[in-house]
Amino acid sequence: MHRRSEAGPWRFPSLLKIALFLLWLMGPTWLHSETISGTIQDPSGAVIAGAQIEIAGGDLVQPILLSSDGLGNFASPDLKPGTYSLRVTREGFEPLVKVVNLPGTVQLQLTLSIAKQQAIISVPGKSLAFANSDPIYRQLRDIGLGQTFRFDHFTLTWDTATFQFQKGTLTILSPVNGVVTGAIFIGEGHFNLKPVMPLDAGELSRRTGAAEANEDFTDAVFRFTGEARLRFLPGLGDRTEPSSEAAAALNHWRERMRQRREQAVGFTQYLLQGETMDNVDADVLAAVYNAAHPEFFNAYLRGKRHKDLRFFVRARVGAVPQLDSPEEVALINFDPEGMEDGVWYLAHLKPEYLNRTASSGEDRRLFATRRYKIETVIAKNGHLFSSATISFEALVAGERVLKFGLLPNLRVTRVTDGQGQDLYFIQESRKEDGSFYAILPQAPPLGQEQSINVEYAGDKVLEEAGEGSFYVGARTSWYPNLNGFGERALYDLTFKVPRKYKVISVGQLKGESIEQDLAVSHWITPNPVAVAGFNYGEYTRLDIPDEITGYKISGYYLSELPNNLRGSRALESLAPRGMTKYALEQTRAQLQLCTYYFGKSPYEEIYITEQPNFDFGQSWPNLVYLPISAYTDSTQRWMLFGRINSKFTGFVQEVTPHEVSHQWWGHGVGWASYHDQWLSEGFAEFSAGLFLQQAVGGDWRKDYIDFWERLRQRLLEKNNFGVAPNDAGPLWMGLRLISPRTENAYQNVTYPKGAYVLQMLRSMMFDPDDKDKAFIAMMHDFVESHRERAATTESFKAIAEKHMTKLMDLGKNGRLDWFFSEWVYGTQVPRYHFEYQLAPAGGGKVKLHMIVTQSEVDERFAMLVPVFAEFGKGMVRLGQVGIIGNTTRSFDVLLPSQPKKVVLNAYREILER
Repeated sequence: MHRRSEAGPWRFPSLLKIALFLLWLMGPTWLHSETISGTIQDPSGAVIAGAQIEIAGGDLVQPILLSSDGLGNFASPDLKPGTYSLRVTREGFEPLVKVVNLPGTVQLQLTLSIAKQQAIISVPGKSLAFANSDPIYRQLRDIGLGQTFRFDHFTLTWDTATFQFQKGTLTILSPVNGVVTGAIFIGEGHFNLKPVMPLDAGELSRRTGAAEANEDFTDAVFRFTGEARLRFLPGLGDRTEPSSEAAAALNHWRERMRQRREQAVGFTQYLLQGETMDNVDADVLAAVYNAAHPEFFNAYLRGKRHKDLRFFVRARVGAVPQLDSPEEVALINFDPEGMEDGVWYLAHLKPEYLNRTASSGEDRRLFATRRYKIETVIAKNGHLFSSATISFEALVAGERVLKFGLLPNLRVTRVTDGQGQDLYFIQESRKEDGSFYAILPQAPPLGQEQSINVEYAGDKVLEEAGEGSFYVGARTSWYPNLNGFGERALYDLTFKVPRKYKVISVGQLKGESIEQDLAVSHWITPNPVAVAGFNYGEYTRLDIPDEITGYKISGYYLSELPNNLRGSRALESLAPRGMTKYALEQTRAQLQLCTYYFGKSPYEEIYITEQPNFDFGQSWPNLVYLPISAYTDSTQRWMLFGRINSKFTGFVQEVTPHEVSHQWWGHGVGWASYHDQWLSEGFAEFSAGLFLQQAVGGDWRKDYIDFWERLRQRLLEKNNFGVAPNDAGPLWMGLRLISPRTENAYQNVTYPKGAYVLQMLRSMMFDPDDKDKAFIAMMHDFVESHRERAATTESFKAIAEKHMTKLMDLGKNGRLDWFFSEWVYGTQVPRYHFEYQLAPAGGGKVKLHMIVTQSEVDERFAMLVPVFAEFGKGMVRLGQVGIIGNTTRSFDVLLPSQPKKVVLNAYREILER
């Protein structure tokens, strides 16, 4: 994105030299000089700081440049009598020109009109006085040290963690509003965490080499709320003098907590210092204002081996809310440049496991968003100016602080309530803990809808990619997003953009108009959706009908390549309209296929939009972003790479059906937590394979087999550290699979293994007569039962068990525990060896004797593996054989005729080594 400099050619030192020179020339005439001064304000009377004032005319050799101060004032003394012209400018306002006649001192009151294309934005002025200035927040932000006590031979147990304070001091932080919110330990201590569940112990062992975490520490900063301070009281010894180490520890903690890096180095930095970085002081503020706020306890340990170990316990909201999980307890080793960086432990509270109440489906929200009404102006330089009205209901009594996901580069200028009264809000510098929080003057009643309005502006959402094309970033944080993908809300969206550009948004287009030089479009989502987004550029539209399903399908394409591809000879022949038609035909076929297999999509319209990104696609509700590579043909790709790149060819084949199927997986059916995101990405990847099998004309077999072979290789190929993605951990771990030694494990497990899980269920449910009938019934049931609630791994498992066949009951208990334990919660992958002999049997029939060996698994590992025979017209499925453990089994089958060959797992649909 190109940013225009606002600085002119003049500099204040030069002006000073000029003024001194003129004063020397004029001699005593300065005694008769005049002054022009005044105040700059907006239409509401709020003063405007930083307005540029240019004074010209009179006897001036060159214009004088001034800026209004923080009170909106300016003054220019030492002017000779004459006629002067004042030109006042400020971003967001119409320029103002005023003619002034001297002699006589002139005091002006100048009112700037808000710029027409930015009419939704009000002036900061008085409103900025409410930024980061809530009195209690200021106390928390500047909190100091209180009393210090000896703290020796004391043990504190907190859920699965134990702190042993062997020798040292505990300094209590100064109370804020009568509430103690933290303490600092200096001395010798030991930390231990013992997971409750074997799965978590296995993950900790993979990370650290041990099933428990142990760390000696020399100092610890604790931040907490509620009655947590009482847990420390039994260990307090005699009063003592505060140590300089405690002050140093507090300052060091502040530096770490308030530092944000825009480009993350490691996974924990991405989580904890990303767009939704926690402002700990703001989080504590929520508890100070609400004595009944859910439990909040954070411990930051400086260990002897690990210098930044963090133990979090946070009820309701979740210990790591950035992972969209209600799990309340976490242990994080924050070491972005180290090899042990990562989320070592993230789990539910110990009593929840003991009482069997732990669930990914727990509601972690403090407030529920009902609707957004957002008006956005996009300036010619790509800057956004927006106003968002957010309607919500409180879900927890007493809560006053709302945290939003908002790109820190988008700076909030004003927050008001439903009556237009200014509200306190928090948004520190974008280079610090700059997340956006709004503070309500009082806790709203439960079940009563409230609303606030947020005005904000900034850059980094759009970046110019070339003539008429833009990269659209911050796709979940271009507006104040209260709960991310954790809920659905209605959206009313208005965009005002330069006339030559077009916005394609989620929702249905309700109207278009022209206001001066701006193209205005209005979009409304008829049903609640999890996220709003848009694409933007100089687009041309193309529609195709779908008479079978009735979906309205529209494509939007760019006529020019982005700058980074403009010089490519390979893409000179790119035909965007023709390739858009092809992409729309793929979309139509996939919509029809998914409707047949999964049920009706919740959206009547779908927009397929080209984006300048070359190898990245994404899908929002009824809005699909396709990469430019999806619009290339095989010849162009060969010229581009200089060879046939089979992996990239696979990507191009899969990207459109994958993204289209997200209208079901992720948007039609949401996921409850990061543990369950495989139900979105894995199912979409499966749907791309289904497309290659069912929707492509001609011989589909090669592309279909190649598809599953690519997924198998993604899972099992080892990286430079000798670790295969599948060995990084179970599918259920989701994003937590990422570590310094397995950076790509999330992508290379969630997508392929999630697809394999669904395909293996399909394979086991297949019937020679009814084909996919049982599988289709299961998928329809799954979609219908989750239209109004997010899916969890366990809720999908329950649907699968409802539709499982008798042959699938390998556990003899009517459950699929065996299957999910192996493929979702486990990492074993079997190896198969297959031999067979054919012998004549009476009546022209043939006896097939098969020997199947399963190896490299434990004695409980069970699987059903399909067997196929080739009789001259393609593979025919004979059935499936069940096998348990590292063992060899033999089977005899009578065939109607002599097959050319017999194959185990012919289409690679069962994951094997």
